[in-house]
Amino acid sequence: MIKKLIVAGLLCLSATSLYAQKFTFDLNEKSNDKISPIVRDQISEFTLVIRQIVQEEKKAMEKKIAEVDKDLADGKLNSSEATAKKEALANVYSGSINERIQEVNFNLDDIIKQQVAFSIMNGEDPITPKTQQEAIKKYKINNTINGYGSYGYMAFTGKNNDELDKHEKFSSNLTLGLVYERQLSITSPINFLAGGLLSWRTYRLDDDMMFNRDGDGNVGLVKSEKSLDKSKLRSAYFMVPVGFKYNFSKIKRVTDDFTYRPQSKHYIAAYGYGGTLLSSNNIVKGDGIRNKNKGNYNVNNFVYGAEITVGLGIVNLFVRKDFNNYFKDNTFDNRKMIQFGINLGI
Repeated sequence: MIKKLIVAGLLCLSATSLYAQKFTFDLNEKSNDKISPIVRDQISEFTLVIRQIVQEEKKAMEKKIAEVDKDLADGKLNSSEATAKKEALANVYSGSINERIQEVNFNLDDIIKQQVAFSIMNGEDPITPKTQQEAIKKYKINNTINGYGSYGYMAFTGKNNDELDKHEKFSSNLTLGLVYERQLSITSPINFLAGGLLSWRTYRLDDDMMFNRDGDGNVGLVKSEKSLDKSKLRSAYFMVPVGFKYNFSKIKRVTDDFTYRPQSKHYIAAYGYGGTLLSSNNIVKGDGIRNKNKGNYNVNNFVYGAEITVGLGIVNLFVRKDFNNYFKDNTFDNRKMIQFGINLGI
């Protein structure tokens, strides 16, 4: 009976155009809670194997059928002979499919027993040594390296330089890099964090003002003789963050002896950071002027501070605060940067 169904299916497939096939076994409709997860996984795995076998045999059979169609078109075969050859080919490949499926050794009796046990135990799979081993293999401590990106608005505390305050424009910080994250234990809500980041801090000015360093090394503001579209001091730092993250997820029990805590999108992370200055560029663009001067504008060579990030599921919000001055050598004042923004990667 199975062989006849395979033959019929192959003949139907051979008569159609070669579109992408999608073979699905949807066990999620309507009654998720009535089907054992173990049964669902085993049937899903079996379905994928069967699909692969059918596709491989179908591809090989279609080549042979194409040859029959060519002989028919060339007049080497009549219609009856061509149909007979196609049926013979379908029989050969259906036999091959049937043999390969049997080699898969899918035990339907075990699946039925597993589902019956799941129903009797009110929606819980019976615990077996195999279940225990699979759980330990599947659920592991979170130990990952994630890409990190953040963008934030830069504000300042401790400001008392009226000239700089008056001409200050929206300033921002872009940070990109990698963060290593490791769960302390498989049930722990706490993850250790460390990483390497590149941070570009952009201090913008308005009113055609720009940063200037005179011959004596003093840094201040001067007004451009031309109208400026952009005036900004961009400083790049290499940063190293180190801290911890607390997950608000609940512990899940897989077996009587095995539990784990999944990673959650809702969390609080806190870390300290330190960084060293890589470069500083004074960028000015406007009417007839386009300059990018790399030099020493008394931006601090080293920075250190702390950050708190709150994971809200859809978006992560952070507050980042430097503990040392933005500028060095008594330039302008003792202002310290504070950022507010969004990030991805923690």
